[in-house]
Amino acid sequence: MNNWKRILFYLSINVIVSACTTLAVLYVWDWAQGPFPKGLLPKAFGTSSDTTPAVVAETIQTPTPGRTPTEEYFVYQVQSGDTFESIAESYDMSVEELIAINGFSKAQPLGAGEVLRIPKHPKGSVVISNVIGVGDLETEHILLEHRGEGDLSLVGWSVRDSEGNEFIFPQSPQLTLYGGGAVNIYTKAGTNSVVDLYWGLDNPVWRSGATLILQDNQGNVWSNYVIP
Repeated sequence: MNNWKRILFYLSINVIVSACTTLAVLYVWDWAQGPFPKGLLPKAFGTSSDTTPAVVAETIQTPTPGRTPTEEYFVYQVQSGDTFESIAESYDMSVEELIAINGFSKAQPLGAGEVLRIPKHPKGSVVISNVIGVGDLETEHILLEHRGEGDLSLVGWSVRDSEGNEFIFPQSPQLTLYGGGAVNIYTKAGTNSVVDLYWGLDNPVWRSGATLILQDNQGNVWSNYVIP
């Protein structure tokens, strides 16, 4: 009788150990491979018939802002009689913009020889830089400068003043003004070249205080200049 009890005892222990081993194997398999069909594992192991969806972390690519084009400037040296208003008008910009770019105040006077930064015109800036020898036929001429980049044909362009005087650029030679280049427009007679043009007049025409206007062949104003 004692032997049967001993055998039953060992069999019970063996069944319990086998059951625990099987459940442990199933649990490990479920953990490593994913859930088994519903009800295969007992609830005591914390499994559920519902599968919680995995949360996928999505990396949002933020567009890199495009570069702001760097503003380009050329240097303008202040002439005697220049004001913020006259310079701003010459370069088709506001007085406030000119002052802000150069760090001045509106009440601050400009002195001859001071240097200002002027934004470049998209097509380049062709300006009346100076009028030299006003009233003297032999030396009187306009200095025109291309302070931007690129090439511009000046055929059909004109320079006129507020008194009705007007010089029209000739068809021949077909003057092309290169970036950084300049041309002189003399009032007197002479032979035209790529750097000097001659109006062919017998008397000087420009006077102090007059406003000169440079226009292209479409009537667009490129520069205003008040003769000191």
